[in-house]
Amino acid sequence: MMNLTSFNTTDTGNVTSTGETTPLKVATTAALTFCLICIMLGVGACIQLKELWAHLRRPYGILIGAAAQFILLPLAAFGLAHALQLPPRQAIGMLIMSCCPGGSTSNMFTLWVDGDVPLSLAMTTVNTVLSTGFLPLNLLICSRSWSDKKAVIPYVSLAQGIALMLIPTVIGIAVRHKRPKVALYMIKMGSIAGVLSVVVVTVLTSLLYPFMYNSSWRIYFAVVILPFLSFGFGYTTAFIARMPHYKCRTVALETGIQNFPFCMTLLTLTFNKSEMGELSLYPLLFGVFVIAESVILTAAYKAGLFIYSRMSKPDGFISVPKDNAVHQMEEMKQTC
Repeated sequence: MMNLTSFNTTDTGNVTSTGETTPLKVATTAALTFCLICIMLGVGACIQLKELWAHLRRPYGILIGAAAQFILLPLAAFGLAHALQLPPRQAIGMLIMSCCPGGSTSNMFTLWVDGDVPLSLAMTTVNTVLSTGFLPLNLLICSRSWSDKKAVIPYVSLAQGIALMLIPTVIGIAVRHKRPKVALYMIKMGSIAGVLSVVVVTVLTSLLYPFMYNSSWRIYFAVVILPFLSFGFGYTTAFIARMPHYKCRTVALETGIQNFPFCMTLLTLTFNKSEMGELSLYPLLFGVFVIAESVILTAAYKAGLFIYSRMSKPDGFISVPKDNAVHQMEEMKQTC
């Protein structure tokens, strides 16, 4: 058995227990589920079925993203945990978070940075399925420094998550095909829901788990640096593979934004309630900080576009080079 250091946060195991239902938790779940459905409807409204099928038929970008997600990122988390000399439970929490697949949040930010939305959706779906094998394999290889426990994969939660993403997306794709004007409104609705979800996750997570902000500087450093490293790994891997920049942005976001609810479910099923306090420190802070860092990157991208347009033609309007997602929007408007 592993030698675990003591943890002095009061009753953190009770606070983080997912088995205890409170009105705030119910409200959080309901709000995030509603936002997720709206986001995925908007994501689907941006996608043409032939584009999604092209990525699945020739999964070049998907495989590049999977390599960054399941090979580079867990190794980076493993090395960082040892470099910072994190206590065993905190290190395991960070390692498990880094091994988790992406979720709908990456699809939302991909839409905002004019990335390849069909590729993002394909990567999210495929990586979620692949995680059932790669996640326990990575933990088997990397977690031996701290624990001999085997991860319990929440297959039911995985299936529910995939269904909750794909069903609204399929509806959005169908609306895009049949009613382009309605699809434009769905995209706007999805963007608004995305902004609301950012606020909801940040505020309600802070209210539910306020103890996480009492973490050590090592946890804060890991939470800040690892997502940026993940974005860098994803972008660099795609760039070396000579993918277009808008696809590089997509791979970067898919690599850097992991599925926080999935991680918490896995921790709850694998470990005892008394262990959850320290185990959940990194995942909880990650859920807040990765959104903040993604917002910063999105704002930097939008600012870069604005500056580029001003510098290229300051005396009038310039048509900024557009990627696949923007072209789709223009085509829809022309169709209308």
